[in-house]
Amino acid sequence: MVGKGTAQKRLAVMLLWMLALSTFLHLPDCHAGTIVFYDTKGLERCKFVTELAVTESQHARGLMHRVSLRDDTGMLFIFNNEELRHFWMRNTLIPLDLVFIDSQRIVVSVHCDARPLDESAITSRFPARYVLEINAGLVSKCGIGSGMRVRFDNLPQ
Repeated sequence: MVGKGTAQKRLAVMLLWMLALSTFLHLPDCHAGTIVFYDTKGLERCKFVTELAVTESQHARGLMHRVSLRDDTGMLFIFNNEELRHFWMRNTLIPLDLVFIDSQRIVVSVHCDARPLDESAITSRFPARYVLEINAGLVSKCGIGSGMRVRFDNLPQ
């Protein structure tokens, strides 16, 4: 029989490990900024507060293992160059829309309703330097489409 003190210590250690794992998997990155979408008349259509994925490890992790994402937030992947971008939904638990943006900050393609856990390739139609992941349905709700201009606030250029 395990003593009461030992069982409590084990429970405390297990809870600390669960907290540490939860923190690693679910807290946003320290860096955040804002992305604003404008229609062809220059009117603001939508704005998202973004977590930034800048490093290779941040690119690889993305939104994996998240169980939710607020509708006014997203993750912006920033790359050093402009090329065709390939994404998938491995270990991603929420449906997403992907917005591909070139270095001139113009939307070059969108992919709507990427299915959770689907490992099929999602490829931009044209070269892109930035990719924004947001909740599925928001591309349609905001009217985001190819040719729209975007503005970045508080983001590395």
